[in-house]
Formats: sequence, structure tokens, C-alpha cells
Amino acid sequence: MSPDSSSTFHHLQVAFEDARNASARKDRFIAIAAHELRQPLAALMLQAEALRRTGIHRNDEFLEELGTDLRATARRQARLICDLVDVARARSGKLQLCTETIEVGTLVRRVVSTMASVSPSVSLHFDIDPPERLLCRVDGVRVEQIVSNLTENALKFAGAQGRITVRVLAENGFARISVADTGRGIMPDAIDTIFDTFGESQHPCDPSDPGMGIGLALVKELADAQGGHVRAHSEGLGEGAEFTVWLPLCDAQDPAVQANGDDIRLNGTR
Repeated sequence: MSPDSSSTFHHLQVAFEDARNASARKDRFIAIAAHELRQPLAALMLQAEALRRTGIHRNDEFLEELGTDLRATARRQARLICDLVDVARARSGKLQLCTETIEVGTLVRRVVSTMASVSPSVSLHFDIDPPERLLCRVDGVRVEQIVSNLTENALKFAGAQGRITVRVLAENGFARISVADTGRGIMPDAIDTIFDTFGESQHPCDPSDPGMGIGLALVKELADAQGGHVRAHSEGLGEGAEFTVWLPLCDAQDPAVQANGDDIRLNGTR
């Protein structure tokens, strides 16, 4: 190696280490900030619930509605904070997974059905192929997070009269879960960064709802942590978007699967 090549290699190593340390410091800051925000948010939710109950007791619809809205807002912020903590844990290798044998199709169907019930104006369809059980050795609760985050993202961008299609099928040794919407689509230059924390939203030109990218960043981290991967696809703005997650299917000869026997989880709950 020539002196110039050696010097260039050394500078690249230093730059790489600096970037990695900066990323680690950022993740630690996010984790600490999220932790510190949990307590005041918990207090806010208690106060909102007290306000709502006061409204009910006094038969005051304004107070009841105000308390309900405040509670819902606090819960959304609490979920955002939990997602931030999970992303930081996953990137630092501290995310704990409680793996079990999960029937993926049943789990996805249940999560999607629950979310469809709260968004009746959106046409939400579910397809599963093949009909036999697709078993994965994963953390069921984390898979629920993946599916709910992707479905919530689709509901957000599909619009009131939009259509969302969720499909589950077997593909090359993986359970393939896809969530497609007929919404606003993704700008071509945002595809590569859409799974980054605080990455671009699906429609960065819309200042009314820019998004923060935390939910999608968590989807990627959770998929990676369970031996899977994720991809986003869109033909462009106005063309809708499709998010796909692959999770490895169980080997039928795997002793862990055989040991579970009839105790296979169908809903990911514990």
C-alpha cells in the first residue's frame, strides 16, 4: 500500500468512527429525552382523564369532550415516545425479543380488522395466500407493532375514500406481509430515506402533516432484529405506496417448533 493510500485509508477509518460515535450519541440522547418525557405525559393523561370524568359528573359536554381530546393527544405522544425508545434500543442492540412460534396470517388479520373498525370510511381489504398456516419464530408483540405501524401509515395517507390492501403469502422461505394504499405516494428521492428516523414523509410537500418517520424507522429495526427485511415502493406522487416486510418462516424440523406443538400462538398476545 502506497503512503497516499495508507493516509486515505486512515482518514476514512477516522471519519467512519466519528460518524458511528455521533450516531451512538444521537441514539443515547433520544433514549434519555424520551425517558424524561414519560413522567410528565403520564401526569397529563391522568389530568385529562380527571377532566373528562368531571365533565361526565357535571353533565358538561364541553369538559367531557375536552378531556377526551387531551387524553387522546397524550396517548399519541406516549406512543411516539415508546417508538423512539424502541428504535434506540434496537440500534444499540438492547432490544429484548420474546420469540415464539406465531401463525402470521391470523395475527395480521386480527390487527388489521381491529384497525379497520376505527376507520370505517377507508376500504380495507385482506388477502392471504396460500391458505395453510405460515409459521414464524418471532416476537408476536413486535410483529403486531410492525403491522399496526404500516397499517396506520397507510390509513394516514390513503385519504377518507382511499383503499388499503394487506396481503400475506409465502415467498422463498419468508412470510411476506405487504400493505399497499391508493394514497399520495412517495417522492422518488424519499424512497431511500423513508425508513430513517426523522426521515422524509410520504408527501414532504404537504406542510400540514409532514410526519416524523419514527414509526417506519421502528418497522425496519424490528424486522431486521428478527432476521427479516423491509422495502418501500411507489411509482411516485399520486400513485400510492406499498410497504413490504419479509419474516423468515420456521423450519418444520426446527426442535423449537416441534416442542411448541399445539401451543402455537395465533394472536401474538402474552
